Amino acid sequence: MFRPASIIIQLAGLTAVALCLDASRTPKAIKPAPVDTPQVITATILRLEERLDEAESHHRVANVDELIADDYRGITVGGGIITKRDVLTEVGGTTEASSQSSDRKVRPLENAAIYTALVLDRGIDPKTRESYILATRVTDVWQKRGREWKLVNDQATGVPPGQVTQ
Repeated sequence: MFRPASIIIQLAGLTAVALCLDASRTPKAIKPAPVDTPQVITATILRLEERLDEAESHHRVANVDELIADDYRGITVGGGIITKRDVLTEVGGTTEASSQSSDRKVRPLENAAIYTALVLDRGIDPKTRESYILATRVTDVWQKRGREWKLVNDQATGVPPGQVTQ
């Protein structure tokens, strides 16, 4: 005797079992991105620092915006705390200055790096119109977020002119 209702119930049961079995499968392992070698991290950070210096010197706000994390915080030579917005405002200004970095070092970590350097900034003070030279030791903290490196923190400490050795 043909019973269409029982066949439909059996098919519904088999379909439910199949769906449950499919849903219970262990997902395929997602391979984490390989960790960069210390040499790759060092070369990357040095290149990014050069791009950042060049962009700041030439008032390229969009380039600086791309390199700095949205949650960036920095500490100025005077001890002030600055945000990304402050940096972008300064970069967009008309102050002419040039920077020269020396004693550049990178300490690579797994997904971060610490960059240090001695920076000599030369420019014209917009208020007094006198030339100046400012020497600072900087510490920049870079973090790899996804596949991109972002500047997340920095601090500048003034160096008296008589103590500058390059």
